[in-house]
Amino acid sequence: MSPALATGRAAVGLPWLVRLRWGIIAFGLVVIGLATGVFGVAIPTVAVLGGLAAATASNAVVMEWLRRGGSAADAVCGTVLAFDIVLFTGLLHLTGGSWNPFTILYLVYITLAAVVLGPRWTWSLAVLAVLGYATLFLLSVSEHDHGGMHGPGVSQHLQGMWVAFASAAGLTTYFVVRLTAALERRDAEIAVVREQAARNERLASLTTLAAGAAHELGSPLATIAVVAGELERAVSGLPAPHASALVADAQLIRAELQRCRRILDSMATDAGQATGEEPTRMAVSELVQTTLASLAPNDAARVAVGAMPRATVTVPPRALVQALVGLLRNALDATRPGERVELSAVVEAQGLRLIVRDEGTGMPAEVLARAGEPFFSTKPAGRGLGLGLFLTRALAEQLGGRLALASVPGAGATAEIALPASVLSSSVGHE
Repeated sequence: MSPALATGRAAVGLPWLVRLRWGIIAFGLVVIGLATGVFGVAIPTVAVLGGLAAATASNAVVMEWLRRGGSAADAVCGTVLAFDIVLFTGLLHLTGGSWNPFTILYLVYITLAAVVLGPRWTWSLAVLAVLGYATLFLLSVSEHDHGGMHGPGVSQHLQGMWVAFASAAGLTTYFVVRLTAALERRDAEIAVVREQAARNERLASLTTLAAGAAHELGSPLATIAVVAGELERAVSGLPAPHASALVADAQLIRAELQRCRRILDSMATDAGQATGEEPTRMAVSELVQTTLASLAPNDAARVAVGAMPRATVTVPPRALVQALVGLLRNALDATRPGERVELSAVVEAQGLRLIVRDEGTGMPAEVLARAGEPFFSTKPAGRGLGLGLFLTRALAEQLGGRLALASVPGAGATAEIALPASVLSSSVGHE
C-alpha cells in the first residue's frame, strides 16, 4: 500500500476513532456501575476511574488537535491506538487480568488499526496487544488473580487462552489488512475505468460535434472558396496598383479557408486517428522524420533528435504523427525563440516510449493537473482549441498505452507517449 493511501485512511479514521473512544469511555463507566452497584464486584474504583479520566483527557487533546487543523497522519492515529492498548491493558489488570472476559476487546483495536492504518502500524499494534495479553497472563498466575483457583489445569487453560488470542490477533490482522488493500485496489481500478469512460464520452461528444460542424460548414466554405477564386481572377485584370493588393486579399481569403478546413479535419478525428486509417508498419526513424516534415522548417530546425532505435512499429501513422506534432508545438511554444526541444525514442521490454522534453517555462501544479482536459488551454485566443493533449491521451489509451506529463515551473516540461510492446515489430539496436 502506498503511503498516500494509508495517510488518507488515517485522515478519515481519526475522527471516527475519537467518537469510538467516547463510546468506550461511556461503556466503561456503565460497566463499573453495574459491577459495583448490581453485582457487588470488588474493584479498585479510584484507580479504574483514573484510567478512564486519562482516556478522557487524551481524547479531548486529540479533538482539539483536529479542531485546530492538525494532521491526521498514520503516526498520530497509531500513537493514539497504542496509548489505548496500553491503557486498556492496565484497566484489565485492575479488573481481573486475563480472567476478565473483556480481553476480547483487544481485537477491536487490532481491527480498527487494520482498517485505518497501513500494514506496518497494524502489525506493530497487533504485537503490542499480544504482549499486553501476555503481561496479563504472567500477572495472573498468582492465586489472587484467579480467585483462588490454581494448579496445572488452570495454568494450561490460561496458556491456551493466550495462544488462542495470539492466533486470532494474527489472523484478524492478516485477513483485514489483505481485504482492505484489495478493496482499495478495486476502488482505484474502478476510478480509472470511470475516468476512461468519462473521457471516451467526452471524445464521442467531440467527434459528434466535429462531424456536425464539418457537415454544416463544408458547403458554405466551398462556396466561399469558389467565390474567392473568381474574385481573384476578376481583380487580377484591374489596373495597378490596386490589382496586386486586391489579389493578395483574395489569396489571403483562400488561405484562411484552407486553414479552416484543416481545423475541421483535425477536429473530425477519433482521438487524432483519421476515419478508416488502418495501423501501418513503419520504422521508428521514419515516424520521427515524418513528424519533423509536418512542422514548419523553422520549427523543425529547433528539434534535437536523439538516437533512434532500429525498430518498427505497427500504428496508425497519421494519428501518431499528429500527436507528436502537437506535443512538439506545445514544447516550442513554451520555449524562447531559438531554443531547442528534444525528441527521443526508447525501446524497452515494456514497449516504445516517445519523449518530448523542453526547458521552457514549465507548468504550475494547477495547470498540470488540468492538462489534457478538452478545450482547456493556456495559449492566447486563436492559438489552439485545447484539444491536442486530450486527443493524444485518447490515442495512447486506444493503443493500450498512456500519456505521461511532468513539469517543474521555470524548468521545462516532459511529455511521454508510452506504447505497449504489442506495437513493436522488431528491435535490434540504435541508429
